[in-house]
Amino acid sequence: MVEDIESLEAAARLLGSRAAWRTGAIAAAAVVAALALAGVLEPAAAALGVVVAVTIAVTAHLAREMRVEEWAARDDLAALPELARARRGLVADERRREVAGSLRRIAAQRRTSRHDVAPLLVGRLAPVRDDLLAVAEEVERAAALHPGTMVAITRLVTDGVKSPLLNEAVPEGELPLLLRRIRFQLATARDDVRPAT
Repeated sequence: MVEDIESLEAAARLLGSRAAWRTGAIAAAAVVAALALAGVLEPAAAALGVVVAVTIAVTAHLAREMRVEEWAARDDLAALPELARARRGLVADERRREVAGSLRRIAAQRRTSRHDVAPLLVGRLAPVRDDLLAVAEEVERAAALHPGTMVAITRLVTDGVKSPLLNEAVPEGELPLLLRRIRFQLATARDDVRPAT
């Protein structure tokens, strides 16, 4: 239990720190802009200051959001209010329908477009098409889902670095294994309903 409390405190500190960086950078941008309007700073210096401050704010925000997304799958951190909200959002009906729709569109895809930012490896789809459709069906109809399962599915369809659907450097054999793991998690949630907290 002590370890859980320490984990919670460390997670809360990190999220608070990233929020403080974001807020501080936004405040700095506002001060620089005000000084520029008052004629205290040269326009070029003010523009540079605002760009740097906005860059810091955006970086802190993205780093914080990525951490929240990663930690939303962890049961030991579910007591943090922000992570509890994120977990509820992951398993909400609207999000589940969105994820199921994405899985169905992916399963139906037969070719890639040169305009795709992160093109699917369509050659890997044929052997797992039925599994993708089964996961979509289960996600949409399940009485309860664990947030970690939704994180795994989201990463499968969005993570250009680790997803075997998006990165050919990831061995193709990992795709059916990942889908089996997801289907097992969905079946486990169906048999042993766990709240998202």
